[in-house]
Amino acid sequence: MKQKKVTHRLIFWVISGLVMALGIGAVVYGAYFSTHGLPGSSVAGTPVTGQTKDQLVEQLSERAEQVTLTLEIDGHSRELSLADLGISVDAAATASEAFAANSHLGQRYSAVFIKHDTPTVMTVDEAALDSVINNLISEFGQPATDATVKLAPDGASFVTDPAQPGLGVDASEVSTAATRAAETLTPQTVQLTTTQVNPTTPTELAQTIAGKANGLIAHDVSLTGRESDSYPASAAEKAQWIVIPTEPDGSLGQPTIDQQKTAQWVQQTAETTHVDVVNGIRNVNQAGTVLSTSQEGRPGWQVNNAAQMTDALIAALGSGQPYAGTFSYDQVEPSFKDKVIAEGAQNLVYAAAPGEQWVDVNLSTNSATAYEGATPVRGPMYFVPGMPGMETPTGKFNVYLKYQTQTMRGTNLDGTTYVSENIPWVSYFTGSIAFHGAPWRDSFGWSGPGGSHGCLNMPVADAQFIYGWAQMGTVVVSHY
Repeated sequence: MKQKKVTHRLIFWVISGLVMALGIGAVVYGAYFSTHGLPGSSVAGTPVTGQTKDQLVEQLSERAEQVTLTLEIDGHSRELSLADLGISVDAAATASEAFAANSHLGQRYSAVFIKHDTPTVMTVDEAALDSVINNLISEFGQPATDATVKLAPDGASFVTDPAQPGLGVDASEVSTAATRAAETLTPQTVQLTTTQVNPTTPTELAQTIAGKANGLIAHDVSLTGRESDSYPASAAEKAQWIVIPTEPDGSLGQPTIDQQKTAQWVQQTAETTHVDVVNGIRNVNQAGTVLSTSQEGRPGWQVNNAAQMTDALIAALGSGQPYAGTFSYDQVEPSFKDKVIAEGAQNLVYAAAPGEQWVDVNLSTNSATAYEGATPVRGPMYFVPGMPGMETPTGKFNVYLKYQTQTMRGTNLDGTTYVSENIPWVSYFTGSIAFHGAPWRDSFGWSGPGGSHGCLNMPVADAQFIYGWAQMGTVVVSHY
């Protein structure tokens, strides 16, 4: 009995060891093939088991570059790459397809019993393929060419290039062989014989299509704005709306109206008729009482039916009719911004905030007054303004540059230049126009024409005050 117990115990431990070994192996297997090509997997017929995705991408790229298609046309032979044929193999996308099953644990284990070949992911440019064939044919004959429809040099009508009968081959054979080369990533050869063929698009068809396109352009299209202003579409603008499609067999389709381009023209025209809202500004005191309105509000107008007009325009042209439409508008009401101003500032040329620094330059009296809010802190300070032809400008400005002393240079009315050295207490408020001291003058504030080059010539003490008191950005209002 004791020997039987030992035997049973030994069998138990052996079986347990095998199960554990198998379990560990399964875990290792599952982990490894989560990032490597599965057993039995291949791409374009070539096994990829054990490869990483990056290795597969590199391999596919190299194979795609090496694949060739040999075209033999009437004894003329050309070896062409996939790129020459307008075919591209997306190595990354193909690798992703091949590794799609790796993310599923069950599929990793079932791959031991199932073989799977992933085709290449590719794109084919049929136009490039046709161009290659025509170029080869043109080396020893005249290929057939289709009639085309294109915009005339004036951009306002359509014209045709005539068709030309000539040599042709069965392009489907080339397409089939090229596709097979890309799918299998193996070289292919195709033999072709040329025959006399007629173009897919004859001249008469192209002329008919061009005539229909020009018929669309001939229809009048006009939009009307809010003030009854008319906005007609030019022939060149209408020509841009027309699309002549290519049918699957390569022939030309009937002209149609491009929705997006037409909508863009309607929207751009609508925007030219918009009236922007102007928001008002009200001057209020610190208690919120409205003292004055410094800027009146004005309503705006925005087109609200551009999309409907686009649809109606396309429908009219599609049925062979002209189109005249009228914009409708939404009124946008203005809002008001309240500006708190100093008591009494509503009666001055500038509605300053309480305590705000600003300078009133009165060109009628040739005097300047410095204010804080509505309270004068210095002035009137008399000055000599710009001479006739070099008048001091009017408007609302800001002090932006200051010098204690400066050498000024400029041009006189007669074109000669001047240089004035050691000009004291210079405060610029627009361009080359500044307050500054003029120690060479003995009178200021005269009633006759000014004598400066546009600056305000002031007594030195007043210019020094402006220089020291006015901060950068201080408002200067110049007026008559």
